[in-house]
Amino acid sequence: MKKFAIILCLQVMALSLSVQPGEDPEQIGSYLGQKPPGRTPEVFAPGIVSTGAHEFAGSFTPDGREYYFTRRESRQSPTRIMVTRCIDGTWTPPEPAAFNATAAGPNAMSFEPMVTPDGKRLYFSSDRPLTAGSGPAGPPQLNIWYAERAGDGWAAPQDAGTPFNPMQVMYVSTARSGTIYTTDISKGPAGAAIAVMKPTASGYGAPQRLGPPVNGDTPGMYPFIAPDESYLIFSRMRPGEAIDQVLFVSYRNADGSWGEPRALDLGMRAGTPCVSPDGKYLFFSGGERGKSDIYWVSAEILRASAQTR
Repeated sequence: MKKFAIILCLQVMALSLSVQPGEDPEQIGSYLGQKPPGRTPEVFAPGIVSTGAHEFAGSFTPDGREYYFTRRESRQSPTRIMVTRCIDGTWTPPEPAAFNATAAGPNAMSFEPMVTPDGKRLYFSSDRPLTAGSGPAGPPQLNIWYAERAGDGWAAPQDAGTPFNPMQVMYVSTARSGTIYTTDISKGPAGAAIAVMKPTASGYGAPQRLGPPVNGDTPGMYPFIAPDESYLIFSRMRPGEAIDQVLFVSYRNADGSWGEPRALDLGMRAGTPCVSPDGKYLFFSGGERGKSDIYWVSAEILRASAQTR
């Protein structure tokens, strides 16, 4: 189980794409001053976010003025959450977020940040020890942590506790209702599935796996839920195919059930989806294994899929 979670993480971290040389990009305006894409995916913020390192899994705050994403400079470097902020209309150079696991060791991992729709909490994965001040008894475990908003920054991260940990779920996406959609990894690599966690008076209920048609014969992972829970984007494995990891979108039916998932034609291997707070753009880590970065594409690609249902 531990080996699977770490391998799955490393597969995502192995995605990188070389950036073409050129002038320093301007970092003014929305989305780091980038020209919005159409229905063809484009690398997001070359030279700023996408630098040729291993970069994936990003999330904006609701006001669109902070962007958190994961970066690993090299195999010898720590995996860290980076942040860039829009201050007086100009975006700052990305820097490590304050809640990275530096105290847990030089190679400790913090990755896959996801900001909740209300902006009050940021979930992420980390292999830091669950007990403060103690080292892990065995191999590092990947668990869910969160930080609460405190002024312009974030409070010290907290272990999400049961039923998130130890190593039960990964990649947390929250709806406006507080319901969480996540990847249930409790049954190992062949059994990874999209699950839902409902808020309770004391926290959250145990992960409940969604049935067909969302979960099928191959592993499902990396869900992103629309704030109003009207649609669900997730990644599904396709072993043996040329593109072996594909993003799908499923829309909720009037009776509350989920519609048949439809593959998004992105033309590349894709994972870790996240839609911008304004609903205009889909962000994802894309490309062939070992050669990917953070991409973005117009969310019209989602609406086009809905029209073909």
